[in-house]
Amino acid sequence: MIRMLFLALATILLVACDAVDDMKGMFEKQELAQAAIKEKYGWDSQLGFSIDNGVLTQVTVVLDVNDVRGETVKNLEVITKEVVSEVFKSKPKAIYIQIASISNSGS
Repeated sequence: MIRMLFLALATILLVACDAVDDMKGMFEKQELAQAAIKEKYGWDSQLGFSIDNGVLTQVTVVLDVNDVRGETVKNLEVITKEVVSEVFKSKPKAIYIQIASISNSGS
C-alpha cells in the first residue's frame, strides 16, 4: 500500500515539474515577443497569454497609442501575427490587440 502511495505521489510530482517547466518556457517566450516588438518596431508592449490544457488559446498584445498612432489596424494585425507565430511556434485561437492611452504621472 505504501509503495502505491509513493508511486502515485512520484507521478504527481513529475507531472507538476513538467507543468512548471512549460509555464517557465511560456514566460520566456512572452519576454522574447516583447523584445522582438521593441527591436523591430521600437514599440513598448505588454503581452499576455492564456493556455488551456497545454494549448495556447489566446494572446493579447497591448501597445501604447503614441507608438502606433499612425499605423493601420491591418498593419498591426500583420505585425502581431508575425511576432506571435515566430516566438510561440503555434497559432492561438485568438489574438487580441489592445491600444492603450498610458498617462504619465509627471504630466
